[in-house]
Amino acid sequence: MVRHAFQETPNECCGVLIGRNGRIERAVAMRNVHPSPDTYYFMDPEEQIALFADMERQGHQLLGIYHSHPRGPATPSSADRQLAFHPDALYVVISLAVPDRPDVRGFAVSDEGFTEVPIAFE
Repeated sequence: MVRHAFQETPNECCGVLIGRNGRIERAVAMRNVHPSPDTYYFMDPEEQIALFADMERQGHQLLGIYHSHPRGPATPSSADRQLAFHPDALYVVISLAVPDRPDVRGFAVSDEGFTEVPIAFE
């Protein structure tokens, strides 16, 4: 995810986290069809359809969605709240505001908005 964020700089990157039984097995980079540095991201709908069909065939589940904030904090923006279409997914925001120390944080969707949740990398 962090590598993808750096590759797309100065624009936001986006992707999905897939796996089984609540365990994320891989991150899949997606194309941002509205690339911008600080506004929002929007995943390519055709890529999403193909990925979801492939996930179903392989028995995978959508467990999370990630995107970057190239210059901003690792917290969801108001645009991110409007794009939170998958309430059961983990939303991961990657901040590159301090390039030598990327900040990666996870959030769950609730009725009140986003709540930060601890994430661990293996």
